[in-house]
Amino acid sequence: MFEPSKELRLDVEALFSQAVYGHGFLHYGYWPNGSAQELSLQALGQAQQAYFDKLVETIPAGTTSILDVGSGTGSNALGLTRRGFQVDCVCPSAKLNAMARAKLPPSSRIFECRFEDLDDPATYDLVLFCESFHYIDAERALAQAARRAGRHMLLFDYFPRRDAGGPARVTHRRFLDLVAAQGRFELLSDVDVTERIAPTFAVLDAVANDHVRPFAARLLEDFRRHRPLLSMLLARPLNRALMRARRTSERRNTFPLEHEYRLMLLAAR
Repeated sequence: MFEPSKELRLDVEALFSQAVYGHGFLHYGYWPNGSAQELSLQALGQAQQAYFDKLVETIPAGTTSILDVGSGTGSNALGLTRRGFQVDCVCPSAKLNAMARAKLPPSSRIFECRFEDLDDPATYDLVLFCESFHYIDAERALAQAARRAGRHMLLFDYFPRRDAGGPARVTHRRFLDLVAAQGRFELLSDVDVTERIAPTFAVLDAVANDHVRPFAARLLEDFRRHRPLLSMLLARPLNRALMRARRTSERRNTFPLEHEYRLMLLAAR
């Protein structure tokens, strides 16, 4: 069964978010009361806006300049510029950066590279990670953040509950150990918001199980009926695709068991 790359998945999610919601957010939703009363894409779009509002609420007073790491379609950066912040972006995806350039003002620079490889003398009041830190080599990212952050670093992101042993996707505990070992940041606040993020998956599960997967199964069955010879040639991939289409999504249950979502603010020393 074809497995999309991270880059392709992000491109598809960005186009979907832009087309359905009109804002292009790539992050999960934030549910202040910890539950989704309505299991719809419209409710998810509203929760994504609530996520952004929570992010803005957490930015320390006196912040004027921000580096948005893993800026995606530029939607967070655009919202921040509209609130008076000077925002630059760094993202390795040419397609996502093209979407960001189309919406951001000329004053916002976009560095098309990995954050670890960013080579520019600029520093910022705040270095921001919104669902981007877990993709990055944690130790190198912290070293780069120490060079870029004049005042604060803010993470709104999830950590695996079990360390995979590699440089990225480190646990929350390992991240704190790396921060302490580096000695360049002081932890100001660290809030577990997993329960407020998890309803995102109740919505996505409902959409997948009630609509997307049944439709995919019907489409594959229809293909088998109307293209029997081709179906025989493609029997193995078709069978795997059907099995996957009929499998129930349970991320609402598995995400909190496998990950913890944190809202963290750190001060540069």
